[in-house]
Amino acid sequence: MRKQIAAIAVAALLVFAGCSAGGDGGATTTAAETTGTTGGDASPVYESPLDGQTVAENHEAVVRDAGTFTLVSTSNQTQGEQSFVVNSTTAVDLESGEYFSRQEAQGRSVEEYGYGNDTAFRKLSVASGETQYSVPQQTPNTSQLAGSQIASFVDAFSLSHTGTESVDGTETHVYEASGVEDLNDSAPGFSQIDADNVTAIDAQVYVTDDGLVKRFAYSLSVSTEQGNVSLGVDQRYAEVGSTTVEQPAWLDDARENTSA
Repeated sequence: MRKQIAAIAVAALLVFAGCSAGGDGGATTTAAETTGTTGGDASPVYESPLDGQTVAENHEAVVRDAGTFTLVSTSNQTQGEQSFVVNSTTAVDLESGEYFSRQEAQGRSVEEYGYGNDTAFRKLSVASGETQYSVPQQTPNTSQLAGSQIASFVDAFSLSHTGTESVDGTETHVYEASGVEDLNDSAPGFSQIDADNVTAIDAQVYVTDDGLVKRFAYSLSVSTEQGNVSLGVDQRYAEVGSTTVEQPAWLDDARENTSA
């Protein structure tokens, strides 16, 4: 079952930039605050259906001009009474390449700090109170965290403009896909699953007037031999242009207990 869920997760574009930065844990984060959709009459920033490359290029241009951002991610996988949830945040400074990620899952917390010169340290904490320090073999490409996964996400669904909505106090245009018929089963990410087994889909992209993808999210249900599996992803770009990447207090301990 674990292998099957993993395969479905990959197929369903479970792309977590924050998770890539920190390994296999994370930090609890709050969900994006959204307020009422006004309907489909507002003039859209893009015509429907969305083109993934266009959306991604414009988004990345905004983020690069801003220079810094915090990527907030929440993912969950559920089958029956079992649920696996990962929460993560990654603060990024594009100019220096510096980042700090924090993740939490299943009682394991992982923090990782990178200097921007391919040197990074990681702290793993478990529920028993044990702490381990390590040097990650690979560090994330902060330029990719600026939004390279957005094109794949957008192209996986047939997204149409449904109105406007405020995300974290910022007005956005909402593009939504609802129903299995809106799944692009020819998208590379879905090559491992049979579209006939997908029983429900709901996806949203929230775009500001200047092209920033403030938030994107989806939920997906798949029928398997072991029962229904539900998957969900929610990512948002917060504090764009106002994020500060700070060195964690545990860095000295990490240096003393590892060799970079």
